[in-house]
Amino acid sequence: MRVLVLTTAASWTPATRLLITLGAELAARGDIVTVACLSRGATERSVEAAFPRLPVRGIAGQGAFARIRSARGIVAALRPDAVLVQSEPDSLLAAMATGRRGGVVRRWSVGEDAPERRSAALTWRSRLADARARLTSWGRDPIAVSWPGPSSRHVRAELPSGEAVPAALWIVPAAEHDERTAVALRAAARLVSRHPSLRIVLLGELAALQSTRVHAASLGLTAFVQVAPIDTLLLADEIDAAAVWITADGDDGAIATIAAMQHGLPVVVPAALSFSSMVASRLTGFVMPDDDIPTIVAELAQLIADRPAYEAMGNAARARATLLHGWPQFVDDAAEVLSQASGSRVASAAIAPMLTSA
Repeated sequence: MRVLVLTTAASWTPATRLLITLGAELAARGDIVTVACLSRGATERSVEAAFPRLPVRGIAGQGAFARIRSARGIVAALRPDAVLVQSEPDSLLAAMATGRRGGVVRRWSVGEDAPERRSAALTWRSRLADARARLTSWGRDPIAVSWPGPSSRHVRAELPSGEAVPAALWIVPAAEHDERTAVALRAAARLVSRHPSLRIVLLGELAALQSTRVHAASLGLTAFVQVAPIDTLLLADEIDAAAVWITADGDDGAIATIAAMQHGLPVVVPAALSFSSMVASRLTGFVMPDDDIPTIVAELAQLIADRPAYEAMGNAARARATLLHGWPQFVDDAAEVLSQASGSRVASAAIAPMLTSA
């Protein structure tokens, strides 16, 4: 099966990496996979660096019509059986590029509203995409989001005998500083008063976390805060943290949650997040109201001081991630949906296309 993974994402986010990683897995299984992304952009450079064996085609042009023409040229050259996308604009671009010659499979983002709940400004796009191609939606709930997990066999299964709980709190903030991240920082400030050796690790790009770092400084946390790339959580073999606090919503937060659970780390998530059901409160982590700082501080302080409880919660998190969010099943589901879209492509090939490939 020939699969085109199409994305116009401007930055290399966990959600974008997930889509490309899925394409790489399909290629490893024997499918012919090509990635199409914006020419000379951050995503194109990241794909070439992280997945050198995946062929990459650049989508040229600044305007919508220029990108449609470029995408149609790529489709005409590759003749994919199915196109895999992840966003509403990209599903529209793929539909306009393929016409009735290809099936478009869109992976829904975590927490995204169903089509009938969208605003009229977005609904017409869905209808246009459906009119141009057979658009298949896949993965409407967080269980459809997975992560390959640590690749090394040397990932720590448990703490060495006699070792204390790591005095570190990792925070995965939203792209823009918000109240949920502010709550996490205020809780961290209280934890520091109980554990002066506590390290606070903010995961993300240094420039994007400027407001978050300023807020941390106002709380007197400058000496305790470090900044690390999100890939430190997603790709590292070993992570020393007492817990990972997620304040980012959507795909990025859900993927970070699964990655932390796969590492055997307790996870803290606000109850208002769209994927909070992924965490079993007080079994694999903590689901907390947005403003209940005293309770979560007491819970985390107790966890840091109680190694058996930390191990039990981490092991439960790893088991839950394996059971509900296993990567092989996720790839199997994607392959099945893409195969169905490929079959609809053959059936529709005899119909006069509404758009012809340029």
